[in-house]
Amino acid sequence: MTDEKKSLSVSQVNRAIGAALEDQFSDAFWVVGEVQGYDRDASKASQRRWGQIYFELIEKEAGSDTVKAGIKALVWGDVHNAMKAKLLDVAGDLKFQDGLQVRLLCKIDFYWPRANLQLKVLDVDPHFTLGDMERARRELIESLKRTGLFDRNRETPLSMVPLDIGLITSDGSAAYHDFVEELRSSGYAFRLHFVDARMQGADTENDVPRALVLLAKNPEVEVIVLIRGGGSRSDLIWFDKEKVARAVAVCPIPVVTGIGHEIDLSVADLVAHTSRKTPTAVAQFLIERARAFETVLSDASRSLREAAQERLDRESRALSEAAKTWRESAGHSVSLFQKTLSTSTEFLRASARRHLGLLAERLKVAPARLEGGARGILRSNTERLESFRKECEFKDPRRILARGYSLIYVGGRIAKSVRSVQVGEFIEARLSDGLVTANVLATKKD
Repeated sequence: MTDEKKSLSVSQVNRAIGAALEDQFSDAFWVVGEVQGYDRDASKASQRRWGQIYFELIEKEAGSDTVKAGIKALVWGDVHNAMKAKLLDVAGDLKFQDGLQVRLLCKIDFYWPRANLQLKVLDVDPHFTLGDMERARRELIESLKRTGLFDRNRETPLSMVPLDIGLITSDGSAAYHDFVEELRSSGYAFRLHFVDARMQGADTENDVPRALVLLAKNPEVEVIVLIRGGGSRSDLIWFDKEKVARAVAVCPIPVVTGIGHEIDLSVADLVAHTSRKTPTAVAQFLIERARAFETVLSDASRSLREAAQERLDRESRALSEAAKTWRESAGHSVSLFQKTLSTSTEFLRASARRHLGLLAERLKVAPARLEGGARGILRSNTERLESFRKECEFKDPRRILARGYSLIYVGGRIAKSVRSVQVGEFIEARLSDGLVTANVLATKKD
C-alpha cells in the first residue's frame, strides 16, 4: 500500500454489485406487478435469435394510475411459449399483454459490463391473474353500487325510436362495418354520429371516456353505442377498468354496449343501459325498437280507421233517424203554424181595424191641438225676442259714447293703455256721431 487512497475500477464496482445481488437473490422469487411495454416489443421477438421479449413490470399508487415503481424484465422465447401454453390451459382465453396484473417467477439478471439490471422471467401464475382480475372487477362493482352509479345509466330514459345514434368503436374495424351494414339493410332512417376510439390497449381508458363526453354534448344524439369485435378475456380487460365503467355510468345519454364477451359481462356492460353480445346484436336491438314502433303506428292507424268508420256508420244511422223524425215533426209543426197563422191573421185584421178607428178619432182633434200649440209657441218666442232687443239696446256702446266718452284706435286696434300710443303716431277717436283722426304730440302717464 502506498499513501494514495485505494481505488476501484468500474468493472470491479460492477462485479461487486453483481456478486452482492447474486448473494442476496440466489434463488428464484415471485414478483407481482402490471405488464407494460410488452405489446410493443412482442412483435420484434421473431426477428431475434432467441425470440426474447423485453418489457417492464410496474407498480401503481393505490387507486391511481401514477407509477410508483418499475423494473425491466426479460423473457426468453422458449419460456414465453411455455407461459402462453400454461395461460391457455388454465384460463382458456387469457393472453399475456399490457395492463395485465401478473405474478411472475423471476431471477435477478445483472449484466455487469453495463450494470444493466433486469428480471429474468421463468414462469407465470395464471391463477393469480384470474383472481386479481375477478377481485378488481368485484371491488369496482361494489364501489359503483355504493356511490349510486351502478344503475344510473340504466335508469336514463331511452327514446322509443332512437334514430340519431352516437357510435364509438375503432374506425374501419369489423365491428364498425357489421353494425353499420345491419342498420343500412334495415331500411330505417338511422343517422350516425361516429367517434373513433381504441378498443384495446391502454389508450382505451382515455379514448372511450373522451368519446362519451363528446357525444353527450351533441343535442341530436339520442343513444350512444359502444361496440367492438370479439376477443379473449385479456383483450377485453379495459372494459373492466374504472375510468371506462364510470364514464358509461355517468353518461347522461343511454349507452348500449356490444363488447363481444361470450361468457361474462364486463363492468361497462353491467352499468350500461342495455347490453348485447355483439355489434350486430346491438344493431338488431335498435332496429327492433324501430320496427316495434312502426307496428304500434300501423295498429294505431288501423284501429283509428276502424273506429272512425264505426263512428261514421253510427252517426249516419243517427242522422237518418233524425231526418225521418225531423220530417214528421216538421209536417206536424207546419200544420200547427198554418192554424196559428190563420188565427193570427184574423186577430191582426180586428186589431188593425180598432187601431185605425183610434187614429181617425185622434186626427179629428189634431188641428185644434196643433193651432193652440202653435199660438203658445209664437207667444213665447215673441216675448223672448223682446227681451233680447231690450238687452241689446242697453248694451249698445253708442249709449256710453253719447255721455262724452270716446274709443281710441291705434293701427286699427283699441288702445287700452298710454304705453300702446307713440308720439307722432296717428290715432282715430270714435265718438257717438263720428270718427276723428289726430296726430299724437305727447303722452303722459297718470
